Amino acid sequence: MAALHVENVTLRRLGFSEIGELAGALVETSEAQIANRWREQALGYRELLATEVEGELVGTVSISESESPPRSLHLFALEVAPAWRDRGVGGAIVRWVVDEARRRGRHRVYLEVRIDNPARRLYHRLGFRRVGSAFVNAWWRFGADGTRERVEEPSYRMVRRVWGSSSSRVQSTGGRGQGDARSVSSEL
Repeated sequence: MAALHVENVTLRRLGFSEIGELAGALVETSEAQIANRWREQALGYRELLATEVEGELVGTVSISESESPPRSLHLFALEVAPAWRDRGVGGAIVRWVVDEARRRGRHRVYLEVRIDNPARRLYHRLGFRRVGSAFVNAWWRFGADGTRERVEEPSYRMVRRVWGSSSSRVQSTGGRGQGDARSVSSEL
């Protein structure tokens, strides 16, 4: 059976009141984990974005402007709800981030990906290339029971240069959360 691809994916800031709903959709990520991301956003470490299809929360991604490498945008914590995987949502999110880097005048987008993560193929297809050797990427997992666990994963860094015009059709829309939202047509 061929995978169904969604037509419009909207990215916007996640509203605080939507943390529980997003955690429920993602299944594998606790509400405490998303609440921590919200705190990190309040401290200026990330922009926490919600991903919607027809008003339904289906994923999330975080971005952060960086100067290492210079004039770059860091893409991280990209997650798609299990029911929406293999339908073009992840690709639409990545294309939106690349377009956002272009809108901000950034020269490249980079990400870290676990060496055994099948999403590496998607990133490569979308123009990202591995740079350097594998390294240990460390982060904190926050459990629903209040526990915190340090996770260390062998990972690769992947980078895509950002040039000229937009790679997808993006339009501003209204959203339930805070701030502007933009939709991107999924073109695979």
